[in-house]
Amino acid sequence: MSSEIIWLTGASTGIGRSLAVELAGRGHTVIASARGAKALEALAKEYPTIKPLPFDVTDREKLDEVRNALQNISPYLDRVILNAGTCEYLDTDAPDWRMMERVMNVNFFGTVNSLEVAMPLLRQRPQGNAHIVGVVSQAAFVPFPRAQAYGSSKAAMQYFLDSLRVDLVKDNIDVTVINPGFVKTPLTDKNDFDMPFLVTADVAAKRMADAIARRPTQYDFPSRLKYLLKTLGFFSGFWNNIVAPKLGKV
Repeated sequence: MSSEIIWLTGASTGIGRSLAVELAGRGHTVIASARGAKALEALAKEYPTIKPLPFDVTDREKLDEVRNALQNISPYLDRVILNAGTCEYLDTDAPDWRMMERVMNVNFFGTVNSLEVAMPLLRQRPQGNAHIVGVVSQAAFVPFPRAQAYGSSKAAMQYFLDSLRVDLVKDNIDVTVINPGFVKTPLTDKNDFDMPFLVTADVAAKRMADAIARRPTQYDFPSRLKYLLKTLGFFSGFWNNIVAPKLGKV
């Protein structure tokens, strides 16, 4: 990739922060968005080509304001990386059903809201072939215990982006879905179960940046987890009745 203007959501911590740093180190201007303004400002002070733009992806009333702020930084975007996300787990013995809405609002509707902001600027890319990247999850490959909200929101993202790719062929806009496995972040530090093939956020960012440059339709990593989950998903009865229930007993 030559030097590009990239808007990245969910950039204040975890994968997003590491990816912002990685892309800035490769010579790109990264417009970094998240709810935490102070964290974004600290990041921008450390890396001059990172431009902070606070944004709560669930706040539809601020979409026009954020789009105007983006246009003040650059009249176009080369890429948008839709990375903002959250995770909560459902306790079926004492369920908080509103939690389903909270997670969906960030992971799925936050993706839609961010794309609504970005699309006009992507269409203004001078050389065409803008790029949409969605950070989804391998959690959508098979049903995990307690992950009804997270898995559903990520599965919805996957379908949304896959369908969007079909409709944007005529506009020469590429769409890439990235499915990470377990990545060590403040979000996954809260998990109370084993996370096989865990990688650091910095390692994940390097792999993701390499993949983004290639513009694949989909990139799943680490491969070992992908093939394990795909194999277990093929034997759904074994996964659903024997393996997955044990994962929920912590």
